[in-house]
Amino acid sequence: MKNIVNSDRPLFSNDYVTLYSDYFLINLYYFPFGKKKIFYKNIRSCEFCSTDDLDMFSYKLWGMSLTPIWWHCDWKRLARKFYILIDANQWPSIGITMDDKDIATVYNLIKQQMDFSHSMIYQEKSLPIDSKNSIKA
Repeated sequence: MKNIVNSDRPLFSNDYVTLYSDYFLINLYYFPFGKKKIFYKNIRSCEFCSTDDLDMFSYKLWGMSLTPIWWHCDWKRLARKFYILIDANQWPSIGITMDDKDIATVYNLIKQQMDFSHSMIYQEKSLPIDSKNSIKA
């Protein structure tokens, strides 16, 4: 039995991302103004990183530089202190920046929704077991 999730109301929204219960949108991901939709169940890893760790060949204001990370449009990226790196089981990885006051909240919500989504996948795939530890037919 699958649970029905209401994705109509955003959990969080700013100029860069909108987070729903089972997916999130990255604004200005594709040129010239397309959005990227990522389901939490497809995310393999989500890291909170410092921009100090990036060299000048690792990021761009929009698109992909010499590293396999695609960056959404953020004209203030060079002034940001942190970024989120997402492996959504696709190439290239996804880099997200935004106002430093919002990025920790967004990271924590993504991790929380990932954990919930992955636990729901596990529950859907697990076999029912009765009290005598035998599989029900």
